[in-house]
Amino acid sequence: MEASGHEGGRGLRRNAIGLPGLIAQSLGVTAPEISAVVIAAVVASRVGGFVPGAFWVAGIGAIGLALIYGRMARYVPSAGGTYAIVRAGLGRDVGFFSGWTLLAVGIIFVPGLLIAAAFLLQNFFGLVTPGTPFLSHAWWGWALLLAAAVFAVSWLGIQISARILLALTAIGVTMLLILDIIILAKGGAHGWAWGSLAPWNNHGTFGFGFFALGVGIAMTGFSGFETAVFLAEEAHTPRKEVPKAVLGAIALAVIFYIVTTFSITTGYGLTDAAKHWPSDSGGAVVGLSAQYAALWFGKVLLLVLAVSSFASALGTANFTTRTAFAWGHDGYLPAAFGRTHRRFKSPSVAISVLMAITVAVCLVGLAWQGRTINDAVTFFSWLLQVGATGILPVYALVGIAGFVHSRKFGGTVIDWLVAPILTVVVVGVAEVTEFYGQTGIYKWAPYVMLGWMALGILIRLATRGRVESAERQAEELQPELA
Repeated sequence: MEASGHEGGRGLRRNAIGLPGLIAQSLGVTAPEISAVVIAAVVASRVGGFVPGAFWVAGIGAIGLALIYGRMARYVPSAGGTYAIVRAGLGRDVGFFSGWTLLAVGIIFVPGLLIAAAFLLQNFFGLVTPGTPFLSHAWWGWALLLAAAVFAVSWLGIQISARILLALTAIGVTMLLILDIIILAKGGAHGWAWGSLAPWNNHGTFGFGFFALGVGIAMTGFSGFETAVFLAEEAHTPRKEVPKAVLGAIALAVIFYIVTTFSITTGYGLTDAAKHWPSDSGGAVVGLSAQYAALWFGKVLLLVLAVSSFASALGTANFTTRTAFAWGHDGYLPAAFGRTHRRFKSPSVAISVLMAITVAVCLVGLAWQGRTINDAVTFFSWLLQVGATGILPVYALVGIAGFVHSRKFGGTVIDWLVAPILTVVVVGVAEVTEFYGQTGIYKWAPYVMLGWMALGILIRLATRGRVESAERQAEELQPELA
């Protein structure tokens, strides 16, 4: 039987999670319900009713990236996940840079997603029980309660976490698909919006520049599909199951995004989608449900979006703490980060530190932006932009690492040419969108991440010689990193 990661799992529980749980981890972080409604609303602000076209084009780039992850996961089954893959392909220095950036992305996304869940819960209870102030007016209270829930589930181990992710994601996706079917069955506002899939056929309204920006934003909706690779040391037969999970997750995500965005566009109508979807955002599910199904169903879907955001925060905490765990073993963080709980085999030190930072970020947001639901939306959007600015260059490094690794070890033309080109091109377009046309606090959000990256380079230059022996020891234990 194939070993689950490294000998002994380096303290993590071996053979703890199978293929369904790995797919749930990847889809849970991707949060397909949120991406197909909320992020898609941002795409609609750029491309109008042609959101489905932007998502299927972005999906091509995401599939290219998934092919690279799937191949590399067979060679590098490590809790370091993306960091370990980049290090194996491009060396220690670039590996350090990717891990440094990934830690920042996780630290930013976990509180950001919890804040999103909090204000969505505010919206839900504002509709259901408007007379209850705490339930409908205190995003910070919801965020802290949800942070405690993430901490507890993460602490109890990956098996419980995976089961919760699987259940929540399955329920959320099923509920949205029901709305999709109802809208399509009733023919939408003006019949099925086939033109939304091929905007270049609408020469009077199609603009390549704005469509490229829409594709870039849509690409951020796929982020997280790869996070099954971080559970390699806890998976059954990781060299077989992790690649299947990554490719399976991206296939399901692409299909779901196209179907759901097409249904929502059909529900609004191609022209009205451009007018109303960007401002409605998550509320789109309420309005469309009231029009095509029932208002109560829309309220339930709003709750589903909140639960999806919580699930994404839980999955993000999983991959962030596994990166910190790997760094504790590889010499970049104190060795304490490489410890696991004696009973639950979870990276308890990393989880505790992440939760402390999460609480601090929520309190900073409360002091900086304020208590209202609009303040929470603003802070979440700012955090999302900072994190996206970091994850996209890391994806580009994965594409380049896949190219280098496949040239060395005999990959196919898809491995060393097609998949890397698709990845780098689409991810590059997505990164440009983070700097284009931003105003207010969003204008400098990308530069916060660039500052973090620059700091990482300086730290690497200052500590390179000091950690070399630890790096060699890590490579003796994990030859695939060399």
